[in-house]
Amino acid sequence: MQKLLVIEDDLIQAYFLTNTICKEVPDVKLYNIALTGKEAINIIKEEIVDIIIMDLKLPDMTGIDILNYISENNIVKYDSSIIVFTGEMELLSQVIGNKYVFDYCSKINGMDFIITKIKKLLELKRKCYNITLIKEKIKKELENLKYNFSYLGTKYLCECIYECYNKNKIYDINLNKDIYPIISKKYHKTISSIKANIFQATSIMYYEIEEQILQEYFGYKVRSKPKTKDIITRVLQKLH
Repeated sequence: MQKLLVIEDDLIQAYFLTNTICKEVPDVKLYNIALTGKEAINIIKEEIVDIIIMDLKLPDMTGIDILNYISENNIVKYDSSIIVFTGEMELLSQVIGNKYVFDYCSKINGMDFIITKIKKLLELKRKCYNITLIKEKIKKELENLKYNFSYLGTKYLCECIYECYNKNKIYDINLNKDIYPIISKKYHKTISSIKANIFQATSIMYYEIEEQILQEYFGYKVRSKPKTKDIITRVLQKLH
């Protein structure tokens, strides 16, 4: 359930907004209504809410000031989590492109418009949650193998496993063609550098891990350092 904060100085408008949203979008529940910018900031800084619907014109400050507060304090929780709903079109141009603003609309567009945007935001949050969950599971598997997460190679290996998972490939994996180029582009490193770092992290893991732990993980006696593809395949088997 996503907790909603509505920042709106018109209480009647705020009640109408929240009642409609909570009726049309069951995954959202109202956490609070802030009638002023100061009230809003006091709630925002606690990082309790998940979604914010915000008017830009308030009695004591503008929504721009609230966005600046979030940015200055680097509250990453609110990345792409704010929907601006305002009648102050002259202020709207100042929020376009802001990383904390998922979308915006004018009050003249009506409720159907904002409901659609909230549903899209929820879809994005669910996708992000699933990605985070899978990556945490991958990290746990590599922790079981005693990989050292202070090495870049371990991070690159995590990314490789996730990309294979995302492509729904367990056995038919072509790392050089399908996976390494993605990681190379993401981190602005050469494919050779990516492979070398993974090789180093795996070598250190192999020489430090207890033989019994490695055998139990793979289900057979491992007589030499496992190849990257073998590790990825085994982790994916466990994830599935």
